[in-house]
Amino acid sequence: MLHPPLSDARLGARLHKLVGPDAGPAQRELAARALIPAPGSDTWLTLYQLWALGHPPHADLAGRTAAELPGPTIFAALADPLLPAPALDFMARRRLGHADELAVLVRHPQVHADTLALVARCGPPRACEAIALAHPRLLAAPAILAALARNPRCPSAALHAAVELGARERVPGLRGLLRALLSGHVPHDRSDDHAARQLAALRSRAGEDLASAPSLPPDPPDDDDLPAPREQAPAPVLAAPARIVPPYAAGVARVLDPATPLPLAMSLLWRLRRADLRRVADARRLPRPLVAAARRRLGQP
Repeated sequence: MLHPPLSDARLGARLHKLVGPDAGPAQRELAARALIPAPGSDTWLTLYQLWALGHPPHADLAGRTAAELPGPTIFAALADPLLPAPALDFMARRRLGHADELAVLVRHPQVHADTLALVARCGPPRACEAIALAHPRLLAAPAILAALARNPRCPSAALHAAVELGARERVPGLRGLLRALLSGHVPHDRSDDHAARQLAALRSRAGEDLASAPSLPPDPPDDDDLPAPREQAPAPVLAAPARIVPPYAAGVARVLDPATPLPLAMSLLWRLRRADLRRVADARRLPRPLVAAARRRLGQP
């Protein structure tokens, strides 16, 4: 994603005096260090403008200051619903280690799909969970889901829920990924170091540092989605009548069964009602990640 300087109309008269052509070096340095009091998103817009202009030494100084700002200043900027998408992308790159801020940033109405893909590939677990809940954005940009699948820090429960949604909506590439996840294989990208990828994203101006995520597994043919026919064995003479188990009850039973593979149990967990979620959250024999995911859905610590 490109990061062009803001127009004079978007900056406004006050910020134009701080970082415009008529501003002196001393005034620019104060603005680059965020030492000039400014309300709302003005501090962040000032830093972004100096960084986007690329004039040394104020551009590098503004970039370092953006990474060191306290949280309240960032949340004040995120409260601006008109914060431009390039400034949000700059924020995502400079604040990749701040999960609370990223969880708010990915819900911003102006955030670009490229920024969501960046956070999905390099962000911390909480930010990945927030992205996984942004269903309309995921279906509109499947590359975000591909980036989530390649992030080794993305929680399995969030990834399963997002991929299952995309597979139901017939998003290309996600039925094959869902099959891989249910078989216990999470296709994390181990071709480069995660910390090095974060550092590259921090230093980038236009996103050329991050190669696109590797391609997803191919979708199986439609016929492959159907269960294979089974040979009918001869019924015993005194066979008991088959007990019909509703599909929902069968799913609950599989989640509560400790022998169920964890990836499959995680994918079924998101369909359970609150009463059954409580049964999972209170269970002692189930895997801890499954119990923790159930408690998060219930809003429990």
